[in-house]
Amino acid sequence: MRRAYTTLIWCCLGWLSWSQGPVLAAQPEHADIRVLIDISGSMKQNDPQNLRRPALRMLVGLLQPGTKAGVWTFAKYADELVQPGDVDEAWKREAMAASEQIDSPGMFTNLELVLQRAITDWEGVKPRHRRNLLLLTDGMVDVSKTPGENAASRRRILERLLPMIRELGARVHTIALSDRADHDLLQRLAHDTDGLYQQVDSAEQLQRVFLKLFEQAGRPEGLPLKNNKFRVDNTIREATLLLFHPADAKEASLTSPSGQRFGRDDAPPSASWYRDTGYDLITLHDPEAGEWTLSAEVDPDNRVMVVTDLKLQLSELPSRIAVGEPLPVTASLTNQGHLITRREFLDLVEVRAESVDEQGLAPQPLNDMGHKGDAQAGDGLYSMHLVESKPEAELSLVVAAESPTFLREHRHLLMVLEPASLQVIKDDAGTASLKVVIDDAVMRSDSVHVTAWQQGPDDAERPLALEVHADQGQSAVLSDAAAPVYVRIEGVTQLGNAITREFGPVYAPGAEPAAVPPAAVAVEPKPETVVMAAPQPAAESQPQRTAVVATSAEEARPGWLLPTLAFGGVNLLLLVAGLVFWWLRRRRGDADEIALVDDDEAEAGSDSASPQQELSS
Repeated sequence: MRRAYTTLIWCCLGWLSWSQGPVLAAQPEHADIRVLIDISGSMKQNDPQNLRRPALRMLVGLLQPGTKAGVWTFAKYADELVQPGDVDEAWKREAMAASEQIDSPGMFTNLELVLQRAITDWEGVKPRHRRNLLLLTDGMVDVSKTPGENAASRRRILERLLPMIRELGARVHTIALSDRADHDLLQRLAHDTDGLYQQVDSAEQLQRVFLKLFEQAGRPEGLPLKNNKFRVDNTIREATLLLFHPADAKEASLTSPSGQRFGRDDAPPSASWYRDTGYDLITLHDPEAGEWTLSAEVDPDNRVMVVTDLKLQLSELPSRIAVGEPLPVTASLTNQGHLITRREFLDLVEVRAESVDEQGLAPQPLNDMGHKGDAQAGDGLYSMHLVESKPEAELSLVVAAESPTFLREHRHLLMVLEPASLQVIKDDAGTASLKVVIDDAVMRSDSVHVTAWQQGPDDAERPLALEVHADQGQSAVLSDAAAPVYVRIEGVTQLGNAITREFGPVYAPGAEPAAVPPAAVAVEPKPETVVMAAPQPAAESQPQRTAVVATSAEEARPGWLLPTLAFGGVNLLLLVAGLVFWWLRRRRGDADEIALVDDDEAEAGSDSASPQQELSS
């Protein structure tokens, strides 16, 4: 049966060469990735081991054919470390060698200059690649010892460069490598261009953060890696494995489908095995089809990325959405850029999606059945509307395609954000006020309408008069500092969806309702004492329930003494009856006892049914 499936799938792939669907060309297939690395003197403290070097080498090793890339370093000046160009073996060798020049010798942090130089050759040119900037810094805009010049440079970034980057269609992904970095600026650069912002507590995390940003920018084709096993098919021309490992980890090894096992020291000519600080990078050229087994520590960030014409593609997805906002997601299978629609092929393929957060994974309703977000059944476009009901700092959307002979996987990172933040504060005079700030990373600020009110003891709603401020914020003085506050946000998201979100109750400091005292006090259990656990507090949306709970042995006794005495009396009567019965049986003869047993067995035999009879009945 498996051979029949395999034959049918590869026959379908052959038919696809003359009977496939339209070319999907809504977005450029390949990425242009510009890496901007801070080499200012403060990096000596924040990256004393120069872990920027192996992180860059890891990224270079992951870049796939068709990608363009370039590398800049910056401090007072901005230097082109590796010229932008097509990623091939020569470009990779140059970038690997140039990584050794990364150090921390510079003064100042000229973010304006490096951003300007990195986008110069994009200006006036129609994009043929998806444009991305990866910016790593540990500081603030620092171009001079004069504070006014620093402020002016920062202002030019926001007012001149940022609109230019947006117009060029580029996304800026930012990494803050210290607490003293200009987090507001880095967040603005990322949010306003639909990029990702990441704060890194230590340089040891750089490699994993670079992986996240690479997957977001490069969108590599991947294979599922489960229990350190992955399956290669005949359409894969190249497979790259990224294996993270601690410093004291044993050397990893790979076993091919035919049983050949090798490691870094005895890898065959078809395998390139590179080991660096914290990771191994293994490239398999024309890998053998079948199941490969990896002998190494399991790590959730380990990856298998492939070069192939048979691809799983996702629709263009944003980096952030609002809580409760429906996000259309479409997946499709393509061969050489053409949409696969032939049913003989697709009927053997399962395409599914899962969202993964800190709590685990949740299946998503991706389908090609014409319902639950899919427009047309059987058209080869697997669709859904992803809706998240709570904020998530990082939510991974994992889409996979599986058939008897091939597997594919794609990952996309999402931030799920509230449309606004709110707080109630008190000033020194005791006056309480509400402040609401709209998050323009997910909302179109000019479309947002905010309604706020307080609810008094009589449950009457008392509207609050909101004053609008220039920083997208709104505020109102509370008429009653003790009453709860409620807020409703209505507006249009950056994706064009109308949403409504309600918050509350929110209280001023010191006005929070007192905690409900526990209904029961834990006591040490004693003989003949029943101790009942206190009920859990009911959720806010549920009606409150009243429970009668014993809090001590003395309080509990009236409720259980009478049943206990009755129970004991019944047991005593049964004991006496049993002794009488035993004495009577002892007086009977052996023959009567045997007869009684025979009668019992005969009776049991007549009452029992065979398994067949039970099934029949």
